[in-house]
Amino acid sequence: MTTEHDALRVDYDARLVEEAVLRALRGRPDEWSFHEGRDRLYEIADVEERDAAFRELHGAWFVRLGLDRPVRHALDERPCLKTSVGRCAVTAARSKKDEGADLFVSPAEAGQSEADRRSIGIQVRPEGLLEPDRLLDLLRHELLHVEDMLDPHFGYEPVLPRSEVGPSYDRLLQDRYRALWDATIDGRLLRAGVASGAVRDRCLRDFAGAFPAFGERTPEVFSRFFDGASPTHADLVAFALNPDAHLDRSHALRRGTRCPVCGFPTYDLEPAPERLPQDFVTRVTEDFPDWCPAQGICRQCADLYRARPLSESAAALLPKSA
Repeated sequence: MTTEHDALRVDYDARLVEEAVLRALRGRPDEWSFHEGRDRLYEIADVEERDAAFRELHGAWFVRLGLDRPVRHALDERPCLKTSVGRCAVTAARSKKDEGADLFVSPAEAGQSEADRRSIGIQVRPEGLLEPDRLLDLLRHELLHVEDMLDPHFGYEPVLPRSEVGPSYDRLLQDRYRALWDATIDGRLLRAGVASGAVRDRCLRDFAGAFPAFGERTPEVFSRFFDGASPTHADLVAFALNPDAHLDRSHALRRGTRCPVCGFPTYDLEPAPERLPQDFVTRVTEDFPDWCPAQGICRQCADLYRARPLSESAAALLPKSA
C-alpha cells in the first residue's frame, strides 16, 4: 500500500496492513462487510490479479479505519522531512521495543538527488496501529531524532568514538549519548505542547540511570539538556565522554575514574582501600603486580577478590574427575 503526503511517498508493508485491518475490525459491526467483499476476491483465477485485489481491499479499509493517521499526523508536524527525504517505509516490528523510526541513506548514484538517497524507516506492530495516541507520541519523538540527523547545525555523525577499553565502555557511551539526546528531544516536544508533563519524570529517571555519579545534582544537570536550546552532536558526545568535567572537583577525583584493576569506569569505589587486609592485597598483586591499595579498586573487583578464597574452597570439595 502506497500513499502520498505532500510529495513524500509512504509505503506500507502489505502484511502489516492486512494484519492491522483484521485486528481493527474484530468485533465491529462492519466486520461482516469486509469479509463479504474479501471472500469474493477468492473467485479471481489469476494469482497476481487476486493478490493485487487483496492489497487494494486491505489498503482501502486501512485508510477507512484511520489506521494511517498516526504516521500521517507525525509527518505533517515535520514538514522539512517531506522535502529532505524521498520515501518513508512502514514495516512490521517484531516487538514493542523494536518500534521506532530511523534514517537510511543509500550510496550516491549519478543524477540522484540528496533527498532521493534518503529514506525514513518506521517499524510498528500491527496492534500498535490500534493505539493511535501512543503511536503518535512515539513517532513524534522518533521523527524529531530524524530531523536532528538532517539538521546541519546538529552535525550528526552515525558512529560514536570508540574506546580503547573495549565494547563494555562503548556500550556505556551509547547509553549516555542516548539519554542526553532523548532529554533534548523530549524537552523540545514538551515546550512545543505535544508531550505530557509526565515525560519529564520518565526522562529524568533514564538520565539518572545513565549518569549515577551526579547524585543530588542530577535534576540540575538534567535541566541543562531537557530545558536547554537545541544541542549539537558534538556537545552530546563531549558530555557523554567526560561527565566528570561537570562534577565537583572533590567528586571527580574519586568517582567516574577507571578502576586500575579491571580498567572500566566506575562510580562505586571501595571506600577504604588502605584498610584492606594483606591477604587481599596479595591476591590482587598476584594478578596485577603493579597494583597497590593507594591506587584504589572498584567495589565489584574488591568483592570478586574477597570471594576468591570461598570459590577455591568450594572447588576443592568437588569430586575429582578420573
